[in-house]
Amino acid sequence: MTKTKLIFIVFSILISFSSFNCTPSLDCSKVKNGRFFYFSKIDRRKVFIERIDSLQIEIDSKSNEVLRNKIVWQSDCKMQMFVNAFSQTKLSKEDSLYSTKPATIEIVDVRSNFYICIAKFSTSKREYELRDTMYFQK
Repeated sequence: MTKTKLIFIVFSILISFSSFNCTPSLDCSKVKNGRFFYFSKIDRRKVFIERIDSLQIEIDSKSNEVLRNKIVWQSDCKMQMFVNAFSQTKLSKEDSLYSTKPATIEIVDVRSNFYICIAKFSTSKREYELRDTMYFQK
């Protein structure tokens, strides 16, 4: 088999798989505004979230630390988040970087009790991609 034929076959298979792998459109309307919570990856502490369109307030259940994040919606299921951009106190050098360089968050699944998102952000040293579950508060 020639190299050209092999490339054509592989390319055709990839195209056929991508056409079968179409996901139905998500209804992300439940996540733009509301109250949510998640569990910290480090120590499983609960973090409460209240989101009102372009403002997201996070409260750490153990330390009561409050973050006031700016949200810029890019689409119904994708946003940029500027961490603690609306801080009411002076930010450290590292926190200043997070407040000016946004994390990109994409909602990939919405269910009745939770939604799943992927957050992509970078520091001066490396890039991160985290997948997490956010639960709806009742």
